[in-house]
Order: sequence, then structure tokens, then C-alpha cells
Amino acid sequence: MALIAPKSGSESGFAVKPAAMHDILEVLARHNPGLSKTALKATGKVVAAISAATAQLTTEQQRKIVAHENKLAEALGAVVADLASSDGPPLTVMNAERPVEISQGAGLNNLLDMDEGRRRLAAYATPVRIEDWAGPVAGPAEIEKAFGTKRSTLHDWQKRGAVIGLLKGERKHVFPLAQFVDGRPVSGMSDVTRIIGNPRAAWQWLIQPKPSIGGTPLDQLKAGKIDEVITAAGRDFG
Repeated sequence: MALIAPKSGSESGFAVKPAAMHDILEVLARHNPGLSKTALKATGKVVAAISAATAQLTTEQQRKIVAHENKLAEALGAVVADLASSDGPPLTVMNAERPVEISQGAGLNNLLDMDEGRRRLAAYATPVRIEDWAGPVAGPAEIEKAFGTKRSTLHDWQKRGAVIGLLKGERKHVFPLAQFVDGRPVSGMSDVTRIIGNPRAAWQWLIQPKPSIGGTPLDQLKAGKIDEVITAAGRDFG
């Protein structure tokens, strides 16, 4: 449904369609249940007027409005307050040629060196164990003991992308146990890792529920729905 339509006759500008106005009021009422009928009607007219005015701008002017949404909110607040308190002509906020206010940004503060930047970032960051987000993991020695898989075989699987190894510390890799079925990699894993590339991103994607394929991609691979999972990976990362 179109929101606005040209006014007929000699009048310039646009008029909001009654059906669109009804939709605006319905949305406002649903998200603002505390508004009185008077406030709801006034708010709806403001929203409709802004929509109609914005539709007359060029695409470039519309982009500028989006880029300065904070100033837009201030300007609209001033206009509404002026209209509510004055019987005189309304305050002119802007036109196509002249902005509300011409100002310069505050600029950047002094740049930090790399070490100081890392120190500040580390102060904000909260360390999280791999097990807390990836599930149970094991190193090559533990996997060999549990499944009888030789380290050389595990390394070959990792190299081919058939299993995902997550870096723990500087050089040590651990392997999420959920990707093994009877000690062997889940079928289709190499296709997923080839599409996604980054091991951490791939594992996070595999273990998160995805309604479009009916569950987590990892569970769907185990169920034999390899084509559906590969299609979903290509859609998300291809």
C-alpha cells in the first residue's frame, strides 16, 4: 500500500492516503499503549507529515537526513514545541538548499599507540573459556585415547577441513567433540568449512539453531541433510 499520493488540482506536495494514515495510527497505538487518543492523533499527523515531506526530497537529500538522524530528532523537537506554543507562523527548519545548522565535528582525540590500545581493550574484554561457548573439547592426545585416532590422521582431517580445530593459547589446538560420530568426522563438514573458512566462525554457525533448516546445522549434518546445510552455508557466507 502506498503511503502518499500527489494532491489533485493546483495544490503542490503530497497527501497521505487515509488507509495509510489508519495503518500509522494502528502501529503507534500498538507500540505506545499509554498514549491518549488526542496524543495518538497528533503523533500520527506528525509522522504522516514527515513521511510526505521526505518523499519530496531527492535521494541524496534523504541520505543526508539518515546520516544526521540525531540532528533531525532535535530539529523536529524544536518544530513541534514551536508549533505547540506559538500562534504565529511555524518555525522554518530546513529547505532543500539550506541545512538547519552548519557545524564541524569535534574531530579525533589523540591517537593511541598499539600497546596502549591493546591494554585498554583487554580491560574491557571478559575472558571466556572455549568450553563455555564451543561445548566439550579435547586435544589430540585425549582424542587418540578416547577414539584410537592417531595424531597424524587427526592432523590430516584438520588440514582437509573435515574436522574443526580451535586455537587454545598461542599454538595448541583443541577439537569440539560434538563433531565426531563413532570417532570419525561428521559427513559434509569439509564442505561447510570450505565455504565459511574461519574455524571459529564455522563452529559457532554449526552449533547455533537455524530455523530455516529445522535445527542446528551440525545436527542436520548428523541427520544426513548435507545438501540443505551446504545450501544454508552458501546463503549465509558464500
